[in-house]
Amino acid sequence: MPTPDWDSFLDTLRASADYRGQIAHVEKLPARAARFADLSRPLHPRLMAALRTQGITRFYVHQAAAIDAVRSGRNVAVVTTTASGKTLTYNVPVLESILTDAGTRALYVFPTKALAQDQLRKLNALDLFPHVRAGTYDGDTTQEERRTMRRAAQIVLTNPDMLHVGILPNHTLWASFLMGLRYVVIDEVHTYRGIFGAHTAHVIRRLRRLCRHYHSEPQFILCSATIANPEEAAHKLTGLPFHIVRDDSAPRGEKTFVLWSPPPIGQGTRGKEPPSTLNLQPSTIVRRSANAEAADLFARLVQQQVRTIVFTPARVTAELILKYARDQLSHPTTRGLADSIMSYRAGYLPEERRAIERQLFDGTLLGVSATNALELGVDIGGLDAVIMVGFPGSISSTYQQAGRAGRGLQPSLAVLVAREGAIDQYIVRHPDYLFGRGSENVVIDPQNIYILAAHLLCAADELPLDERDKEIFGEQITDLCERLRDGGLLTKRDRWYWTGPGRPQDQINLRSASGSGYDIRLTSRGNELLGTVDAARAFDTVHEGAIYLHRGDAYRVTRLDVEGRTAYVEPVQVNYYTQPMTNIATSVGEVERERPLPSGVSLKFGTVNVTTQVIGYREVQQFSEQVLAVHSLDLPPSEFETRGFWLCIAENLALELRAAYDLLGSLHAAEHAMIALLPLVATCDERDVGGVSYAFHPDTRTPTIFVYDDYPGGAGIAEKACENVETLLQRTLEALESCPCADGCPACVQSPRCGSNNQPLDKVGAAALLRRLLVNS
Repeated sequence: MPTPDWDSFLDTLRASADYRGQIAHVEKLPARAARFADLSRPLHPRLMAALRTQGITRFYVHQAAAIDAVRSGRNVAVVTTTASGKTLTYNVPVLESILTDAGTRALYVFPTKALAQDQLRKLNALDLFPHVRAGTYDGDTTQEERRTMRRAAQIVLTNPDMLHVGILPNHTLWASFLMGLRYVVIDEVHTYRGIFGAHTAHVIRRLRRLCRHYHSEPQFILCSATIANPEEAAHKLTGLPFHIVRDDSAPRGEKTFVLWSPPPIGQGTRGKEPPSTLNLQPSTIVRRSANAEAADLFARLVQQQVRTIVFTPARVTAELILKYARDQLSHPTTRGLADSIMSYRAGYLPEERRAIERQLFDGTLLGVSATNALELGVDIGGLDAVIMVGFPGSISSTYQQAGRAGRGLQPSLAVLVAREGAIDQYIVRHPDYLFGRGSENVVIDPQNIYILAAHLLCAADELPLDERDKEIFGEQITDLCERLRDGGLLTKRDRWYWTGPGRPQDQINLRSASGSGYDIRLTSRGNELLGTVDAARAFDTVHEGAIYLHRGDAYRVTRLDVEGRTAYVEPVQVNYYTQPMTNIATSVGEVERERPLPSGVSLKFGTVNVTTQVIGYREVQQFSEQVLAVHSLDLPPSEFETRGFWLCIAENLALELRAAYDLLGSLHAAEHAMIALLPLVATCDERDVGGVSYAFHPDTRTPTIFVYDDYPGGAGIAEKACENVETLLQRTLEALESCPCADGCPACVQSPRCGSNNQPLDKVGAAALLRRLLVNS
């Protein structure tokens, strides 16, 4: 299509018959010219010629600074925006070293296989073979290819999972490679947060340990989207100090960024103003589905031949939006366009994902509805527009997703479609939060003892542990090794040896705290493998009766074999999807620290024991989001120890709340809103944390609100929120006070995850409680 005129496109939307004031805010992100700099010394002639064939004759300021810093021997972290040319900051020094010394080896670590394969294509495009030999090493690599890689490859591109289960346990086969290892590149560092970040931090420490064994000490080169704490994140991920490069000097085209708020259902007149300015005061406000709004926009853009990507928060959402958009594009006037869009998410088989990537790159597909699996830098060709269904959980991820459109100087469109939840509605009403401040911190917690203990077992299997390993894993490993010995997993002779059954690496899933996942099999095709689901989400996603969506088609789970870790499904035609309902109970473990808050409230942080049980599910009608039915389930509970904070309400404040409001409803509403807004103070997804409220808790003997990391051992998220609790409380109060509903709605205190069906909730009482907690702030 010609250069888009996004102002005209928005005017067309405003003039359409079904417009209801959804455009809440428009921000123009101005174009920016490039700034260039020279390297401190010329490149190797062969590399210079190869870059010239790709049209690269100059380097941006940040590229030159990073390349020179790597040349000087420093560990370097490059923190710049999407499409700023970060790949060259590691490819150039690595390739220069290999062309100078053929014995140089480099390990590239990417969070996904797709990104590794995409980067290999870019390396091969430089046409430096046979002087440079590179290849991907992942689960799709054949045995013959693996032998060739170990023997001959100078650059190995892999992912943390394969490094964990394929390379480190077999390090004797990689001895020659590890002895020559000079560079370790870790790309997309901003994705290594929470549990995945904690696991990967220990995989990297295990790699450093084996490098020490083989007398190598590689430099580390890290790349990340913009984050607030690059020094801290890089250190926690690797255990090493870093030089930071962050002067982003790449060019960019103008971006039109729209905040889109779905209208309240039943809004009778066509209004031009955003919903937040409407004088509506019902007891609760229910908005049109963000999924339906996003599908409408998706279909409109595709009809105009605009290449578009829709980012969704979950697998089921990606499939729903594909279905909704295809329904709209199946009209006789748009015949053929329905086949020009596809969904893309984890759980698809590898060959399915590769085919979709190729079709996006070559233009066969006009659009895709995707989870954040495509947020990262996989080259899928030039895109014109991005639609984000809901706030992605951080400012960094928001700009990372928005940056997938408009590569180069082409004007582009980004639309954030707000969901009903509190955090999305907060951003719609406070756009300065998104456009007027920098990125958040990335939270990595390598001190999770469950994760550390698991990786100590792996390290002991790879090479017996000794006193020197305290330098890498920390002083606490002696105590942990003794506890693991008591469990029969380690034995002590001169060093600590693995004595458990099999390989410990096979029992650890880096993407989860819950071990291996569940297969999803299609009964009508002889139990053919349809997809997979993480074990931690299995009871939520593939319980009996659940609707599982795959490539736009619906399947009902007919049986869940918990022991066999398999869900069996059959195809169905239904007009609803399913939402799980969960019950939660907590008990206090160890109080690590506490401090007083106003009104006699005590804030405590420490270990929390959590019991969760999926007790049922709702059938939710597509488009309208109406609950059609509620069903009970009888699934086993799961128990784990984690870390969290809790607010103990003083007796006098509890008496005041009980006299004027519903006490439990006030606590419950405040808990929901705090959890919904927690990503504003600690980078995470709302689903990374959990919470529960009590009018009286037997351990604290007071009314209590708990907020905790929803992972065994914790992930550092609740701790970061606890450190910034006044900010969290203030933003929660702002959200409640700015929401136009009277009694509470999905935009402020209601939660779709609530196992007690959002009962009781007292929005007014929650606001009163928050004011008392902030009286001196």
